[in-house]
Amino acid sequence: MQRRVFLQSIVVLSLQATAAATLPGCRRSRDATPRPELGASFPQGVASADPTSDSVVLWTRALPQQGDPESFSLYLELAEDEAFASLILQEVVLAKATQDFTVHARISGLQADRVYYYRFVSGQGDQSVTGRTWTAPEAEALQPVKLAFVSCQERKHGYYGAWRRMLLDDVVAPAEEQIRFVLHLGDFIYETDEAWQDPLDAFRQPIPGGLIEASGTPRDPGTFPDGGTSASGVRYARTLADYRHLYRRYLSDPDLLAARARWPFVCIWDDHEFSDDCWQSEANYDDDGANASTNEPSQQRKVAANQAWSEYIPVDYQSDDSELPHHAHDFRFAEVANTPNDKPNDDNSAAIETLVIYRRLQFGRMVDLLLTDNRSWRSDHAVPEDISGGGGVFIHPRAVMPLDLLNTLDAGSEANDGRPPAFLGVGGLLFENPRRHRPPGSILGERQKAWWKTAMAQSSSRWRLWGNSVPLLRFKVNLDALNALLPGVVVSSDSWDGYAHERRELMQYLLTQKIRNVVSLSGDVHAHFSGLVMDDYDAAQPQPAAVEVVSAAISSLSMFDGVEQLSRR
Repeated sequence: MQRRVFLQSIVVLSLQATAAATLPGCRRSRDATPRPELGASFPQGVASADPTSDSVVLWTRALPQQGDPESFSLYLELAEDEAFASLILQEVVLAKATQDFTVHARISGLQADRVYYYRFVSGQGDQSVTGRTWTAPEAEALQPVKLAFVSCQERKHGYYGAWRRMLLDDVVAPAEEQIRFVLHLGDFIYETDEAWQDPLDAFRQPIPGGLIEASGTPRDPGTFPDGGTSASGVRYARTLADYRHLYRRYLSDPDLLAARARWPFVCIWDDHEFSDDCWQSEANYDDDGANASTNEPSQQRKVAANQAWSEYIPVDYQSDDSELPHHAHDFRFAEVANTPNDKPNDDNSAAIETLVIYRRLQFGRMVDLLLTDNRSWRSDHAVPEDISGGGGVFIHPRAVMPLDLLNTLDAGSEANDGRPPAFLGVGGLLFENPRRHRPPGSILGERQKAWWKTAMAQSSSRWRLWGNSVPLLRFKVNLDALNALLPGVVVSSDSWDGYAHERRELMQYLLTQKIRNVVSLSGDVHAHFSGLVMDDYDAAQPQPAAVEVVSAAISSLSMFDGVEQLSRR
């Protein structure tokens, strides 16, 4: 693949200072533009993304119906009415084979707080479905903003009834109560063809025969064009062709297609867009049992996953026009080798930096929405897999972890007020502390963390929403209440519970800077939760610093389902 730069690889449509509808002569007709010639189909529908007060990104994937062109042209049409009786815009856009024939178009110069309709049309008159989108309120507007937030849609686990319910409810709702945009917190796809993907996999029973589509075909990811298989037998996406295959497969679902056509989406990723429980460019399949010390550098997979995400998930990388430092950028290809990540290396950094997605969106004076990438710069999990995976002490390398052990390892060299213990013990096992010379763990990384703090401090909106793919809330099971010899445990060290040192830093920053009305919107754990996020959960008198609401999955199996099956064994 050639290096792909945003302004070169997609058609960027800009009406600059004013909408075309207000300027005679700016609206183009089909006779006034170069005429596309090829027919096209639109198997993955349409989508819009990242609305601002005067712009939105529009998307489709168009397949040519004749020949095998490197690229071909389409019309993009925009109107304020669903019948397209009066076009605001008609432009020619380009679908390129190098981007899997996906088209991204940033339209600016639109009116604030306005519903628009759009469609893509081939030169032979083939039309995509009609999309509906919405622009954000003006910068100074103080008006409510209704949004939905979702995560985790493993298609093999279930049908997309949640999307259909949202659609049916929204269509009949009064205009002022309708959803303005959808925040997708990640796990848009799942990168394996395994039936179960959570810490309790070993205790689950597969659905006999698997789920079946209405067409009679299995509801599974299908066969990867290339694919890989881990030492423990997990089959996973390995190449760009594999990840593209998954997005096409997931975007064959009619309910998901209808949701993307009805609402603008604001998306971040979690882990399954690349690899389960990943950190930086590292996979985590062969990290338990006999394979506990296996290193899985996956820089080439990371680049492939980033490219496919950038093709199928529309994003406005230019959305923030404030003075806040701006790091987001579209995909930039890098040639990398799979180099072990036990030390910093150029291949790891190059793979991560091919795509930067943390960014800020503003909705009038009511909402600032900060979106973070909780995977690309995070440090390794606190409890090393060669300790947690072998010996039978833990149920899973990143689940049901003793709280005190986890906190000590996460704090690294700063544990025990800078005097970390040389040895640690759990379950009768004594081992050398492998983290005592390491800095504390981080989910955000230093650059993104500085950006987050600056954005929070500069925000003047009534609400500061944080699109945060993994939960901040502590999920603790008090086994010590049942037996004093048992430790208190946290459910997962892959969430912020595994990075408590940085969580404390961020929450104490909010308190010392007197930053209020912060709400974390999170997913990942396949369960509904809400509560106050404390500055220091282990303090004698912890102080609330933020509120969190955690959404259950669209279709992935629930946390409680796993606990129930475990309790029966």
